Amino acid sequence: MARVRGPNRGRVNITGAVCYRAGHRSRFFFTLHIWHGSRGEPQAFSWRQYGDLIVMTHLQLGTPVVWCWDNLNVHLVPVPAASAEEHKDWSQIFQMPSYAQELNPVEGI
Repeated sequence: MARVRGPNRGRVNITGAVCYRAGHRSRFFFTLHIWHGSRGEPQAFSWRQYGDLIVMTHLQLGTPVVWCWDNLNVHLVPVPAASAEEHKDWSQIFQMPSYAQELNPVEGI
């Protein structure tokens, strides 16, 4: 935890993906969502931001990707499944058990 001075409003969220490929170094892709505490401003990631991270990761790696998702509420809505179907030629999704820290290397970052 980092302490900062100023009004007690706002938040920074991070979402990321740790990528492993045999014979290559591991990679970490992430994106930030900054909420300044303003009324009407989105407080959390939208599905579009998650989708953009998935596509960007695929383009950067230049290879098919496999996603292991926990049960975060945004992972359980129909939009990710529809997106996965749209990109099934290069993307595959596996659902992990609820909050399985030992199975999700991103949790420690």
